Amino acid sequence: MGIILAPFFMIYSAIVTHFLVKKNKKCRSLLEQIAGIDSSWELANIKARVEVSFFKVQEAWMKRDQEIAKDYVSERLYQKHKAQTDLLIAQNRKNILENINLAETKVVEVVDYKDDSRDRFWVHIKGSMVDYTIDTNSGSVVSGDKSEAEAFAELWKYVRGPKGWVLDEIDQKVQIGDLTGFKSFSEEIG
Repeated sequence: MGIILAPFFMIYSAIVTHFLVKKNKKCRSLLEQIAGIDSSWELANIKARVEVSFFKVQEAWMKRDQEIAKDYVSERLYQKHKAQTDLLIAQNRKNILENINLAETKVVEVVDYKDDSRDRFWVHIKGSMVDYTIDTNSGSVVSGDKSEAEAFAELWKYVRGPKGWVLDEIDQKVQIGDLTGFKSFSEEIG
């Protein structure tokens, strides 16, 4: 069965890659234009913020302490992650993340309003990590695989916060429909 489906997965992957490249190219061009008006849109700064926030979110998750990531996530996402980590603590569970590798980031949507109140961007991230959950009482693995790193691809949405860009949403299932639905624009440059 796997052999029969392999060509379809390869074609689907190629289509997703095509849309990623296309969306990223458009975003890079738009970001160059917007950054001349508003430096918070500079691609290097955006990529640096994504990288720092990615590792802060992983650290906060693993330590079950969302205060670590508070300056890097929206209040809404902070509350969601806090509820999830509080539940882990109550269940005597701890998520272990090892060999964390952020391999690639590509901006795939840029939305820039004149008043900045609804500005956002989406970034496609790829990486790998060892990800498993243990019972804190016994130390036994209750889910995941501690012996092998798994690759992942996700979409992360950033919005403007009081102190800069903050992570507001994580979509762990990247689909073609997500990518085709992204419509980049800037009211600043028309």
